[in-house]
Amino acid sequence: MQKSKILYLLSFLVLIILDQLSKYIVRSSGGFYICNANLAFGLKVPPAVFYVLWIIIILSLITFIAKSNLKIVTSPPAGEAGILDKNSSISLITNYKLLITKEFSLLLIFSGAISNIIDRLFFGCVIDFIDLKFWPVFNLADIYITIGVVISIIRTTDFHMKSHDSTEF
Repeated sequence: MQKSKILYLLSFLVLIILDQLSKYIVRSSGGFYICNANLAFGLKVPPAVFYVLWIIIILSLITFIAKSNLKIVTSPPAGEAGILDKNSSISLITNYKLLITKEFSLLLIFSGAISNIIDRLFFGCVIDFIDLKFWPVFNLADIYITIGVVISIIRTTDFHMKSHDSTEF
């Protein structure tokens, strides 16, 4: 297995463990938490729809890992090191950043989703314990998912903006 895939899987496991550990600490210490039987932000859906969504998430994760070609790029492709001009160097850096943010955003989204699935399997609900008083109660997995989605949106809009205006760097 490639080092990058191993690193990705280890990061995936560490994020899940951090979320599950935080929930365990809150539950075992008698801290505030709620058992959220609904979807994100308290959205209610029939159980069948809920389980279909989770199956889709799990299958997407398995497909992503199986088909991914995760690589850590530290230098230009072989044979191109001596012929890169300013524009191609910038293009290489931009493409590398897009690759990293795509993988990182998916890592966050999948880690959060799987950790919340673990809660549902063991507790029948998601353990939420972070209460900001002005927002629904949430957990670390929800933070992972939110940051992953925000990165994906920024990445997508930034990529489309750059592809329409190639004169700016």
